[in-house]
Amino acid sequence: DQIEAMTLADRIAIMRDGLIQQLDTPYNIYNNPVNKYVAGFIGSPSMNFLEGSMEGGAKPVF
Repeated sequence: DQIEAMTLADRIAIMRDGLIQQLDTPYNIYNNPVNKYVAGFIGSPSMNFLEGSMEGGAKPVF
């Protein structure tokens, strides 16, 4: 249960296919996920992912 882990734990290990993706505090996992998998796994409500690109080195285009 992700919500319970985020509430009660001092440190959390997020695993995928038997490999640790991120081992960190709940705060850091929530605010600084190391990859898209961790962000999608821990987000509550679920995180939305948008495709985007940079053109001309200026502002992002979505």
